[in-house]
Amino acid sequence: MKNKILLIIVSLISISVFSQEYTQTLRGKITDADTYITLPGANITILGTNPLKGGTSDYDGNYVIENVPVGRHNIKVSYIGYEDVYFNEIELISGNELVLNVQMTEDISILKEVVITAKDEMGEPINSMVTLSAQRITIESTSRIAAGINDPARTVQSFAGVSSADDENNELVVRGNSPRGVLWRMEGVEIPNPNHFSNGEGGSGGGVSALSTQVLDNSDFYTGAFAPEYGNALSGVFDLRLRNGNSEKHQFALQLGVMGIQASAEGPFSKNSEASYLFNYRYATTSLLNKAGFTIGNEDIFPEWQDLSMNINIPTKKFGRFNIWGLGGISGSAGEVPSDTAQWLYRSDHFSYSENQLLGVIGITNNYIFKNNRTYMRTVLAYSHTDNGQVEDSLDYQFNKTKLIDQNYIYKNLTASTLVNHKLNSKNYLRAGLIYTNQSFNLNVHQFDWDKEVLNTELQQEGSTYRMQAYLQWKYRINQKLDLNTGVHAMYLNINNDYSIEPRIGLVFKYSEKHRFSFATGLHSRVEPISIYLAQNTLDNGQIVYPNEKLKMTRAAHIVGGYTWNFAPNFSLITELYYQHLFDVPVKVGDTTATVSALNFASGFTSDPFNNEGTGTNYGLELTLDKSFSNQYYLLFTTSLFQSKYSMPGIEERNTRYNSNYLINFLAGKEFKVGKQKQNIISANIRGMLRGGYRTIPVDIEASIAEGKDVRDYSNAYETKTPDYFRIDIGASYRKNNPNWSWIVSLNIQNVTNRANVWGEYYDVERKSVEEIYMVGLIPVLNFKVEF
Repeated sequence: MKNKILLIIVSLISISVFSQEYTQTLRGKITDADTYITLPGANITILGTNPLKGGTSDYDGNYVIENVPVGRHNIKVSYIGYEDVYFNEIELISGNELVLNVQMTEDISILKEVVITAKDEMGEPINSMVTLSAQRITIESTSRIAAGINDPARTVQSFAGVSSADDENNELVVRGNSPRGVLWRMEGVEIPNPNHFSNGEGGSGGGVSALSTQVLDNSDFYTGAFAPEYGNALSGVFDLRLRNGNSEKHQFALQLGVMGIQASAEGPFSKNSEASYLFNYRYATTSLLNKAGFTIGNEDIFPEWQDLSMNINIPTKKFGRFNIWGLGGISGSAGEVPSDTAQWLYRSDHFSYSENQLLGVIGITNNYIFKNNRTYMRTVLAYSHTDNGQVEDSLDYQFNKTKLIDQNYIYKNLTASTLVNHKLNSKNYLRAGLIYTNQSFNLNVHQFDWDKEVLNTELQQEGSTYRMQAYLQWKYRINQKLDLNTGVHAMYLNINNDYSIEPRIGLVFKYSEKHRFSFATGLHSRVEPISIYLAQNTLDNGQIVYPNEKLKMTRAAHIVGGYTWNFAPNFSLITELYYQHLFDVPVKVGDTTATVSALNFASGFTSDPFNNEGTGTNYGLELTLDKSFSNQYYLLFTTSLFQSKYSMPGIEERNTRYNSNYLINFLAGKEFKVGKQKQNIISANIRGMLRGGYRTIPVDIEASIAEGKDVRDYSNAYETKTPDYFRIDIGASYRKNNPNWSWIVSLNIQNVTNRANVWGEYYDVERKSVEEIYMVGLIPVLNFKVEF
């Protein structure tokens, strides 16, 4: 270890470098995509090398190809009786070996010895039972997107139908739905919101992702008509996978940047086994950016966060493969009032706050292949713990404090999940699963009542409940052109004895290699945060009632049709038309404003009484033009035209808060090979985002002045919008390959034009005027990373 570090230091300060061709090792495992059995004798060929390089998988499906020149390569994998798999422009660097695991699909053509070409464009979902509205998230694409800061949520904001709700966090608006409808899964089980500075109770986003791409493997993201195995989701699903550490070689990475430090380590436990470890630690803060004049939002805050993620891989001969994996994060921030009251220009200057959050997830997964080589079982046992606290005070000019908010949400989840997948033959596949989640909670919410001038207890509960899910799905490959995916998902919530049964079906018609049609429909549902069911009201006689204890799940019917046209090599045009009908939507009882619907809120707790008399409708058209990475460049253009409406007692139909009507994204990037051997890379990337503004409830300025507080014009709720949102991000990097190690320096700039996008408005009592709230301005992120 010390010798490696010394080698790096000496190489960095050396004034000359010997001109030579650097090489790296490519290794991995070849398996059947449906049964996970290993495929011995598969051929792996690195196209374009001279002489041609390649290898063959051994009895355990493993292959090793040494001395492969660093840079990008096209790789072909073939095996008799299976469809060929192609990987385009896979990058090898001198710092780390590349582990490329390949899953192959059995060919169902009559002539088994004929191999059918099926290019893997790195955009098809990993889950073979998914029909459409799906996108694979590759680690390379995550690191490539300008200002994506290696965040999966910020990466998918470039997909059709997906947008950001706010620059200060990564929550997602999918097809006009509230961000509350997004589900996060890791290693096959649901996990809590995996973000630092969670945006509130029931929220799905946060300020910064607690996940690191150093431990993530290629994963999937879905935007509608989900496969039967996915439950408790209405708008989107992240299905995240962790990669195994290198089982042959110890490897390390260290990154320094303006936002902190990150370090990772991976390698084998023993030369006599495939067992491996993978750890990543990160500490970050925005204090350096703030001191340099780049503020996050409108407040002078100094958030800090740190996280640790891991994956330990332990294969056995008799009991399958075990993985012990985990994610932990701690984050906190505070905002104090200016010490000089002369600086109190706005009403917000009277408020101080602090928030502290803790996230922990640990799990053990067992993958077991039965002796018939047609059945595998995956069993997961996971425990998660979240603790989110927030305190907010109001200060007068004598610095006397009035506590406005004091809330703390503690959840402890124990989840057991088992999945059995059976391959009847090359055409028929069955998959069934059971999921049990026990949720313990300790919830305390105290909020100031301005009318009574007292601090009310709105929630004070401790206990536990459970949720059960079951699913069955069948994939029928009718012929080489037509696939059927069908099944059912069921969910039961113990706290109110509510349940949902959700049939789903999907069809894929592959007319030719250039044209594919797809269709999917089904029912879906999502439970509310436990705190909503346990909200309490105190009556005038002192009696405590629980108005939402019988609240049902929100339900939705999805219908999606799609068409894909691969009109040229590496180019595709994807069109999807969708319709969503949401029903049993929670809405406030007796709401005279006709605005308090679950479809209009991203997060937060309320003790208001709710019923399920609300509905909603989302429909739209999405278009994606994708040029996958080849010839040192890529392009992606997406656009969405849509409507998002809701209704509730007292109003027939109205725009939802997130009905921005249109959305346009553009991404492009180019790589340049430099150096005497053309083994170093300069990369340049750009991303542009344009969408309609989100809907607002306008301030009634006359009523606000008269009453001395912020008063809204509910008669025009969600008829007005913020100005259209527009942002350009850019990124550039330089990678230097050296013998046995490499380094990369990158600069990403979010909102390079420093455009002041408007988030909303409020009435300022001090100034007696309507003030706008702006999103984040220009933010530069500079990093230097070493891999060895």
